[in-house]
Amino acid sequence: MRIGTIRTDWQRRGLGHPREGTTRLPHHLVERMLTNPRLCGYRTYRGELLLDDDGQPVIGQWEPINTVEEWEAVCAVVAQRKQKYPGRSLARKYLLSGIARCGLCHSKIRGQVNKRRTANSKAATFSYQCSVVNGGCGKVGRAGESVDEFVISLVLAEQRERAASTTVPGDEPWPNASVLADVEADIAALTQAAKAKEITVSTLLQLLPDLERRRDELKLERGRHSKTRQQTASLSVDTIEDFRGLPIERQQALILHSLSAVLIHPAGRGARRFDPSLIEPVWH
Repeated sequence: MRIGTIRTDWQRRGLGHPREGTTRLPHHLVERMLTNPRLCGYRTYRGELLLDDDGQPVIGQWEPINTVEEWEAVCAVVAQRKQKYPGRSLARKYLLSGIARCGLCHSKIRGQVNKRRTANSKAATFSYQCSVVNGGCGKVGRAGESVDEFVISLVLAEQRERAASTTVPGDEPWPNASVLADVEADIAALTQAAKAKEITVSTLLQLLPDLERRRDELKLERGRHSKTRQQTASLSVDTIEDFRGLPIERQQALILHSLSAVLIHPAGRGARRFDPSLIEPVWH
């Protein structure tokens, strides 16, 4: 789910602290709130995670909202999106925008509102149209609602069949847990050695950075593993109505879990009934 979707929901419910003179919450504020270590019970100081003498997070005296695993998964999602889409808006209005492709030129097709539609008209509210402006041939278009319904039904059927025939590795443990434990033990041992004056502070400061960097990399990897487990467990929708009730980015995630693209082939001239044989799903 995009941070923008969460922000919109919070604004609708009157949560958070919008800027003075506006009802909007800053994007960075929502992001900071979602990744705050205090959510899983960790103490912070001036926005930074507070560690004890052994390099372990200091636990606060309050009831955490999230588990450490859940918090790390959220942090991993935010970090991954920043690396993959720097400065890019992930907003989508139509389900197959960026997923559908022209069956002739294979350019990406995006949804376009039907500006000619009048009130009480039975015409489609939007269409998927190959656009010359976006580098396409401009020769393929299709009523959006029919394509969406067809693709959703295909994907839900495929995912139900997959769930019935495979075992989801939802409880598979993270394989590098022992590696992280060893790194954290090395950090604690070095810190204690410096306290006991078995090594100098200068030696400690030379050895710590690489170990701390490795520890942070492993924790991010653990968070990504937790994110994958939770996303796999959440990829379950029974009906089209349930599917439609999800935010658009969750709908697209479900589609992309099964399909890499949807090819829309030309239907010829004139008014025609929707022909599902001209919609070609490209399965993973």
